[in-house]
Amino acid sequence: MIDFEKPRNSFLFTLLLILFTITYAVFDDRWGNFGINKTVGNAWDLNFTSIIPVLSVLVLLISFLSYGIMWFFDLKLNKTFALFNLAFLIPSVGMMGSGLQFGYSLFALLMLAINIAYGIRTKKYDKKQNLQ
Repeated sequence: MIDFEKPRNSFLFTLLLILFTITYAVFDDRWGNFGINKTVGNAWDLNFTSIIPVLSVLVLLISFLSYGIMWFFDLKLNKTFALFNLAFLIPSVGMMGSGLQFGYSLFALLMLAINIAYGIRTKKYDKKQNLQ
């Protein structure tokens, strides 16, 4: 069973989510239009009508980097908050272009911030206990 108290597992899970997101973005035709322009030649145009998909990918990258840093500093995570963070990241990435995606992204970011604070507090508490 996967132990989500260690940042390594959350880090690897967000890496998988990033790979799925890249695959989705490459094979999805809603991200942009490709065509031939007489003056320029090949043309590519991005179809970002909303900032929400960008926010979702940004939250995913922030989670990935945060779990990597927490893994580097050997912080202990709260299992519940880590699972909630990952549970909110999945629909956030899966619903690209939906109105609910913004809420899922914000909740995922909130759970990540709480988990970071928990990890830092636990590390300081353990350090304080070792000094006594």
